[in-house]
Amino acid sequence: MTFSILPEARWIWPKNTLYLNNSYAGFRYDFTQTELPSEAPFVITADQSYKLHVNGKYVCRGPMRGMQENWHFDTVDLLPWLKKGHNWISIEAHNPGISTFYYHHRDAAGMLCSAFWDNGVKIFSNANEWIAFRNTAYQHNTAHLSSQMGKMEELDLRFDDRSWITEESGFSLPPPMPGMLCIEKSQGALPWSSLVPRKIPMLREEFLPPGTITDSGEGISAEIPPQAPGIVRNTVDEFLKYESGTIRHDNTAVPVEKTEHSLSFTIPAPGKGKFRFVTIDLGANDWLPGVPLFKFGECKPGTVIDIFYHQYLKDGKIAFEQTPDQGSLISLASRLHLNGKSQKVELFQIMGARNVSLVIRDTEDPLPVEFSWRSAVYPLEISGNFSCSDELLNRIYECSVHTQKVCSMDAFVDTPWREQSQWWGDARVQAENTFFLTGDTKLFSAGIRSITEQTNPYGLTFANAPTKSSGPVLPDFCLTWIITLRDLWFKTGSAKHFHEYKNHAEKIFAYFENIRTRDGLIPWDPKFWLFEDWSSLPKRNTPAFINLWYIYAEEKYLEILCAADYQDDAKALRKKIENEKTIIREMFFDAGQQLFLPERNHEKELTGQPSVHDQVLALLIDLAPDAKDSMISRIVLPCLQGTLENGAQPSSFWATYLLDCAFKYGLRKEAVEYIRRMWKTMLPAGTVWENFQQYTNSELSYSHAWSAHPIHHLPKLIFGLEQLNAGWNSIRIKPEYFPGNAQFSLPIQQGDLKGKIYGKEDDFSVEFEIPDGVNAEIILPGEIIHSTGGIFRENGLCAGNGTDPAGI
Repeated sequence: MTFSILPEARWIWPKNTLYLNNSYAGFRYDFTQTELPSEAPFVITADQSYKLHVNGKYVCRGPMRGMQENWHFDTVDLLPWLKKGHNWISIEAHNPGISTFYYHHRDAAGMLCSAFWDNGVKIFSNANEWIAFRNTAYQHNTAHLSSQMGKMEELDLRFDDRSWITEESGFSLPPPMPGMLCIEKSQGALPWSSLVPRKIPMLREEFLPPGTITDSGEGISAEIPPQAPGIVRNTVDEFLKYESGTIRHDNTAVPVEKTEHSLSFTIPAPGKGKFRFVTIDLGANDWLPGVPLFKFGECKPGTVIDIFYHQYLKDGKIAFEQTPDQGSLISLASRLHLNGKSQKVELFQIMGARNVSLVIRDTEDPLPVEFSWRSAVYPLEISGNFSCSDELLNRIYECSVHTQKVCSMDAFVDTPWREQSQWWGDARVQAENTFFLTGDTKLFSAGIRSITEQTNPYGLTFANAPTKSSGPVLPDFCLTWIITLRDLWFKTGSAKHFHEYKNHAEKIFAYFENIRTRDGLIPWDPKFWLFEDWSSLPKRNTPAFINLWYIYAEEKYLEILCAADYQDDAKALRKKIENEKTIIREMFFDAGQQLFLPERNHEKELTGQPSVHDQVLALLIDLAPDAKDSMISRIVLPCLQGTLENGAQPSSFWATYLLDCAFKYGLRKEAVEYIRRMWKTMLPAGTVWENFQQYTNSELSYSHAWSAHPIHHLPKLIFGLEQLNAGWNSIRIKPEYFPGNAQFSLPIQQGDLKGKIYGKEDDFSVEFEIPDGVNAEIILPGEIIHSTGGIFRENGLCAGNGTDPAGI
């Protein structure tokens, strides 16, 4: 359901540009209707974000992220929340006043909405009929949550009891700010030159199971030294510096009462000069990004409760991965000042946390708390699955699936914990995961578009978008964006999107051609961050990696050029690729070792220990086929087996390309064992990690879906499942490695593709369900079967008998 915004509607905000720093605004509209409409579409948006309530009940939040030139609006049916007689709409909106790694600030804020129903009710935002106010109960001068995110949320309920949201009449508003008038802007006014409907479904917002208390205790509350006027207080930093060292953990469990969605308990009175705390675990397999909701019992007015958010506490005890004065300056916290009355409150900002700690100080009163958590994630409708007799592989698969859920918000995000940013190197992996789970391409398609909406003067896309004007540009991620144009075509069979984006792709290629050196190589460009991988790959001078990755991208681009019928372009590119392969082999291949070396240094000398990355890319693009056996036996296979000692090895992110290589060259058993060995240590966190090693005092993430690729690798490796052409019209299934019984289901546009294996390698049976319209080549010991739909069964196979007629 999508409707347009009424032309009478105006962008409104209390005194727009004067007080935009971490600005929260409230909007309320009261109206009467004698009859309910047949439906009640309500069109709404805000820059940056809103939360919508109707008649005191929460409805939804939005809009999806994007750039103001094509700002998104939502359409919501309010009928379930309406009644006859008096109704009221309450909207809370926020603008950070700054750019972040998921928002591009344009020196403006606004809320826009409208409705026109068949019962005659007409609603549109304007400065005269709406109550609009700057919410002065929010502290605006707070520390950043991290260097990538916006600012801490601090709300004083003594000045905003939320009655303007919850009460039909007799409500109160926060104290007004002098001169804070509501201003209007017409539709089409800058920065919102164009409005477009939301391209993805609304977020799934559901109450999670209540969780458990894993830690409680007390400590000595600190008297914070006087601060210079220019120093912004940081809740996390102050706790770490002045209080955390005094913590004494209780050995007795905190009494709790659980309902389906809430956890009720009482934090004992700490007393003067002390603090008390509890830590809640939302559950390794249950937690999702969202917001906490509280109901506080009566207490002393002015009681302060700090809420600390943790990505993963190994032993369930309050701790912080990194101090706020290091790296990403991670300071994930909120603060509430209580009004002393029994009070319900829901925080605004979405947080990505498995563990939540609550801290109160310096009060003689115990604090009754009812705690709930409302998720805010993309509605993945999962129908794809995989399982087998190996319980460890099942747990790795489920952990990866949970991570994909955790990292799917209004975009594919790298981690919901300290960034919530749409990095495009991550998104390629996450899209493949989502294809195998749901077949849904909407989040991926929207991301491809959003990346194109922000480019730098060199024609390069930003690595994450929307983002700051000075945000990160990673040349290798620009190439990844080009590769994803091919990925979307390959999964859907449609190249329609390519015509729109071809010009963007060519600008990226042109940048690389402009920096190419006289010897035909692509060097490191010091203006930008050459990421490659979290590894010891050389990232200066002239690395082999970026030259190999460039050809990998060109070959993927060549595929979609042919599919979109750009035959002349394809012919020229094919010739160009062959020439570049000759140059790269000459410049980076060590004939003595029969391996590629990683770098030509500033003196143009070929140096370094051979890396896994370079051999994998050379194998994937079929460069130096005569050295294939050397690259596999000396580098790729030892890496898979865990015996490789020298040279750069992949992180859990880049391992997806290692596993692609293993599949291509028949190393399926070794690849599955690699997944078992490398991912098993991640399981206690409930999500997969940004890198393989376990972190201490690190800003790296325990929830990173670029490492969740066992979702698609496990079915492919065990069943030998291979997509042979775009749109899944042709596939190959060649089971070779059997960890006992196994089954998979893959949702493709023709229907559900399913497979089962029973037994062991020397005696097994198979069953495959092929959707109509899919040409399947099923390769079994001694025979090849072709199917164009239907159910295929074969019993009592012996993997050791016969030969492979296809020679594959």
